[in-house]
Amino acid sequence: MVDIPNRIIDLSNPVHEGIPVWPSFPSVRCEQTNWAARDGFTMEQVKMRTHTGTHVDAPLHFIPEGKTLDDFSIESFMGPGITLDVTPKDRAEPVTVDDIEPFIDEIEKNDVVMLHTGWDWYHGRTQEYLFEFPHLTGEASEFLAGLEPKAVGIDTPSVGGWYDEMPNHGPATDVHPADSHLPLLENDIVPIEELRNLDQVLDGAQSRRADLFFPPLPFKGTGGGSVRAFAFL
Repeated sequence: MVDIPNRIIDLSNPVHEGIPVWPSFPSVRCEQTNWAARDGFTMEQVKMRTHTGTHVDAPLHFIPEGKTLDDFSIESFMGPGITLDVTPKDRAEPVTVDDIEPFIDEIEKNDVVMLHTGWDWYHGRTQEYLFEFPHLTGEASEFLAGLEPKAVGIDTPSVGGWYDEMPNHGPATDVHPADSHLPLLENDIVPIEELRNLDQVLDGAQSRRADLFFPPLPFKGTGGGSVRAFAFL
């Protein structure tokens, strides 16, 4: 018998055609192909990248011969963990070792570590959310990997910053995305990106433990997948 938690907090961004996506990705397409009034049933066709909305990365995302999403057991996408308040963060300000080190005694091996930057407040097609979000430095990613967590989540579009060029925005960081991702992915630590509502998990505290769940659909052979993430308190 499963004990019912006192609170369940949804940590996922809804998926719809207007959802912000990585700026070089095409927009989500969601077409209603059948209508119950006409066809006897309603059905939709969705077209989107696997790294859309709240999602996880697999090593293949950055490592050519890396593990794929289905190489991880379902247990890899759930477990006890801790949410850390690393606010305040300015535009494009990285999350550093200095932000994480004060919590070192609270982080346990195989924890799911969630980083609350507060950047989900900007969620949408805004310059702040799409390009100028906080991200891990390579050193911070290496530091976290050394603590041997199961996963590391963040409430921004990526654990790595915006490093590319678009017509209306140049790079916002000199930290290459691989520097932020590889220390995690090379150690089978799952990045969880585009989270929200981590402030509700913290509920005013600087850190708080919870049971965390972020299971993707069982895609085979992919470098990641969208998830439904939530916390049990």
